This record gives sequence, structure tokens and C-alpha cells, in this order.
Amino acid sequence: MAETTSPETPAAPSPARHGWILPLALILAVLAFATTGGVFWYMQMRMQDLEVQLARRIGQFDTSSQEARAAAKEARASIENVVVRIGALEAKALEAQNQQLALEAVYQDLARSQDERMLADIEQPLLLADQQLQMAGNVRAALLGLDAAEARLVRMKKPQFERLREAIARDSARLKLMPAADVQGINARIDALLLNVDQLKLDMEPEAAAKPAPKPEVDPVDWMGRLGRETWAEIKQLVRIRRLDNPNVELLAPTQVYFLHENLKLRLLSARLAVLQRDEATFRADIAAAQAWVERYFRRSDPLSVAMVKDLKAMSAMPVALQNADLRESLKVLRSLTHGER
Repeated sequence: MAETTSPETPAAPSPARHGWILPLALILAVLAFATTGGVFWYMQMRMQDLEVQLARRIGQFDTSSQEARAAAKEARASIENVVVRIGALEAKALEAQNQQLALEAVYQDLARSQDERMLADIEQPLLLADQQLQMAGNVRAALLGLDAAEARLVRMKKPQFERLREAIARDSARLKLMPAADVQGINARIDALLLNVDQLKLDMEPEAAAKPAPKPEVDPVDWMGRLGRETWAEIKQLVRIRRLDNPNVELLAPTQVYFLHENLKLRLLSARLAVLQRDEATFRADIAAAQAWVERYFRRSDPLSVAMVKDLKAMSAMPVALQNADLRESLKVLRSLTHGER
């Protein structure tokens, strides 16, 4: 077998070399222990300080958390109170809104009824004015009614009635430009004719005879002759012989003469009423009938009859009725507004 060589063992240190290492190690160990103890003591003190601060902070946090909980509780109560109030306010607001809607509806109804009442108030003078024009031709009364209606519309100051006010103004201006009939002049002429009717002389009446000569004085002793003359005069009155130049003369009884005069007066009165009503057809018919009666029954040579026939002819040519005297435009606009058209 081969020989094995054992490793070399280190040589043991010398005692001199180990003499200063042990005290150094001991010193280092003491320093390490002291350092460790100091660090431990410092850490202990620091931990105590931290515990104190943590305890203080925990106490403050507990106080703050209690206050926060109290504040949160109060806030929650306040929020609940606010929510309750908001709910009440919402209910009141809804109720107020419903009341407002109801009030608006009532106001609209009142405004509508007020407008309808105002239109009815305006319609009355317009209808009266139109009746005055149609029945009596009274332009002045119609203008007064139109002015009253227009003044009422101006006071109301409502734009929805502006069309009606303009129509009334146009009708008023048109009536002011119309020629007015001479109602007063015609009535004066008719009154003069009425006063002269009873003085008209019939064509059947004799001409005025000449006054007889004064009778000679009769001897009171000759009573027989006077009696005979009076008797003869009475006998002559029993029979009258009259000359008629016109063979077509109407012979009327005394009662018929009276009714002739009265009927002529009635014709003239009817003509005057037709003038007031602006009824031109009736007026001309009455004037024509009166003229025919005067020419037929009364003496044509009489100056009074001639003057009456002349006046009747002149009146028959006078205008009485008003052309296009109406308020159709104003009434049309009024009816459109009444039916809700704006």
C-alpha cells in the first residue's frame, strides 16, 4: 500500500499573541452590551412616550368621536326635521300650485264672462243705434250710440276689442258724411197744410154770390106785400140751379164732406209719421193720395188749392230715406267677438 501523507496541522498560536485579544474582546462585549442596553432603554422610553401620546390621542379621539357622534345625531335630527319640513313645503307647494291653477281657471272664467258682459253692454247701444237708423233714420241718435260704445271701448283698453273700436269709428265717420233729410222743413210744410185743409173749397160749392142790394124800406102798413115777398123768397130756396163747368165733379153729402177733410188730414199725418220713420215709400204714397184728393174734390181755381197742390208736388220729390244707413260692419265684428273669434 502506498503511503498516505496526513495533512499538515496548523501550528498552535503562541501565548503572547493571545494576551491582548481577550481583553479587547471583553471590552467590545461590554460596549456592545452597554450600547444594546442604552438602545433598549431609549426604545423603552420612546415606547412609553408613544404609549402616552397614543393614549392621549386615543382619549382625544374618543372625545372627538363622541362629539362627532353627538353632532352627527344632531345633524341627523336636523336633516330629518328638514326632510319633514321639505315634505310639508312640497305638500304646501303642490297645494298652492293646485290653488293657483284653480285661481287661473276661475280668473279665465271671470275674464271671459267679464268680456262677454262688456260685449253685451256694447251690443245694446249698437242695436239701439241701428234701430234708430232703420226705423226712424235718426242719424244723430245713432251717432250718439256709436260714440258711447267707442268711449266705453277706449276706457277698457283691451287689445282684443281693437277691431270692434275701429269698425265703430268707420261706421261713425260714414254716417257723418251722409246727407241728412230735411225732416224739420217737411214737418213744417205738412203742419201748414194741415191748418189749411178746413179752408179748402169743394169744387161742388158755388162761387160766392154778389151781395144783394139793400132792400127798400117797407111800409109797416103793407104787411101783406111783405109776407108775400118772404114767402116767395123761401120758395126759391127750395130749388137751386147751379152751373158746373166740370162735368166730372163729385157730388158729396155734407157728412161725406166732413170725412173728406178728416181723411185728407189723416193722409198728411201719415206722411209726417213716414218722414220720421224714414219710410220713403209710405211718405210718397200718402203725398200722392193727398195731391190726388185735392185735385179731384177741391176747386182748382182756388189759390189755396193751387198752393197746396204745388207744395205736395215739391214734397213728393224730397228725399226721405237714407241710403246704406246701417251698422253692418260694427255688428258683424261684435258678433264675431261674441262667438269667440279674436
